Amino acid sequence: MRKEINFFYLFYTLSCLFIFLRLEITYGSDLKAPFTDDFYYYLTTARNFINFKFMTFDQISSTNGVQPLWFIIILGLKYLISNEITFNCFVITFVFSFSFLSFINFRYFLKKINYSDTSSTFISVSVCFLSLFFSKNGMEISLAIFLFSKSLIHLNNNNILFCLFAFLTFLARLEFILFYFVLLFHDLFLKKKIFQKKYVLQILLLPFLLIIYVIFNDFYFDSFFPESGIAKSLNKELKFNQETFSFLKSQQIGMKFISFLFYLNILGLFFLFSKKLNVFTKYALITFLIFFLSNSLRSAWPLWTWHFFILSISTPLLIDDLVKSFKLSLIKYRSLLVSIFFALAYFLLYVNNYGINNDHILNVADKISKHYKFKKYERFAMGDMAGKTSYLLNKQLIQTEGLVGGKKVLEKIRDEKSICELFEEYNVEIFLASKLENKNGKYYIEEPSQKSKNVKKMRGILLNDPDKIFSSGNLKIYAFNVKDGSNCQIYQ
Repeated sequence: MRKEINFFYLFYTLSCLFIFLRLEITYGSDLKAPFTDDFYYYLTTARNFINFKFMTFDQISSTNGVQPLWFIIILGLKYLISNEITFNCFVITFVFSFSFLSFINFRYFLKKINYSDTSSTFISVSVCFLSLFFSKNGMEISLAIFLFSKSLIHLNNNNILFCLFAFLTFLARLEFILFYFVLLFHDLFLKKKIFQKKYVLQILLLPFLLIIYVIFNDFYFDSFFPESGIAKSLNKELKFNQETFSFLKSQQIGMKFISFLFYLNILGLFFLFSKKLNVFTKYALITFLIFFLSNSLRSAWPLWTWHFFILSISTPLLIDDLVKSFKLSLIKYRSLLVSIFFALAYFLLYVNNYGINNDHILNVADKISKHYKFKKYERFAMGDMAGKTSYLLNKQLIQTEGLVGGKKVLEKIRDEKSICELFEEYNVEIFLASKLENKNGKYYIEEPSQKSKNVKKMRGILLNDPDKIFSSGNLKIYAFNVKDGSNCQIYQ
């Protein structure tokens, strides 16, 4: 087993190296903004907090549309580090470190609850690599999984520390509360710990902290929860939305891998009442089921890579149980195979993408920032892909999907107001549109621009042609001058 762990150390180090080189953090075409577009909702808000002393993405309205704990870390790094290359190096190093520490914590926890050395190593290695997979784009998943693994160490051992780390996990990624709900429901009602006064009093610390969080949000942001989550919940009717599962049709290699993990977990649900599965695996599968069903009921938006974080925990647990139950011949080598698989995958991705300028969102954002850098325009509006554009442009940019646009934008989306009203109220000069429909020289726009008919939207018709079209690959961003209100016409 010591050899397998040493091999894991080697292949994990190589994986981190290939990811670091592929991100081109210290050289190459992706140097300015190497992480995913949503990361720059964090970074732009952090920069503006430092400059304007309040949480704002657009330099106008306050926002809480970010996962709070990851934002605090990004804010701290941005405050301490002015050099962008050094800053990016620290961010990705944090991701590498949190994922690795999850391996250590999970292995310790699993051995403590009587998993074999082979099983605990395999599961921990797999969680580590999947944590890295879901967070290498700069998002908060590695931090959340690390804190979750830290809380598990104190489960049924020190309830106060368990609650504190559970709350920190919640602050890192709010949906993790579902896993804690399943764990505590089992303990309270199935194990009947609800009759143990000391246990109940200690566990009450977690809901107490959650209530404080909600009150804090309401006091400072006039919203109980992050506005990004509220924005994605602005539906016309309550129903299950198929957009949650649209990733299953994606041709992207990353989404195909996620689809494989998803189908594997669906298979695992058929064994939910079987003795083939460990009780902790059942916790994870129930959480997996609740997450996807609740998300489908709540939101008509598609999921992005980092939203599938629960698969990084449920999948290794499930595979380990199935391998042991069916006595598969590779049982002794599965940790090594996982390590080789991920290291080889990241090597091939690095080789195939070396020097390729294929971050089209970054390319377009760079063109937009250069075009408007010395022009008189100071106030912009944009929906999809506003992260990198806002960061590089470094001017007032209102996020028209409501993710970080403030309460007024959310209200206009909720009430399905005309987007012309938003342009006029905020004195928007340039509107940057990624999706539109041209009918007889009139441009029909919707924000948010999600395809689903169940999403509430602001709508409008732009009568003037775009001033400029920025493009990279198949991606096009249309820049409209909307300073003159007569260019925008109400459309319902």
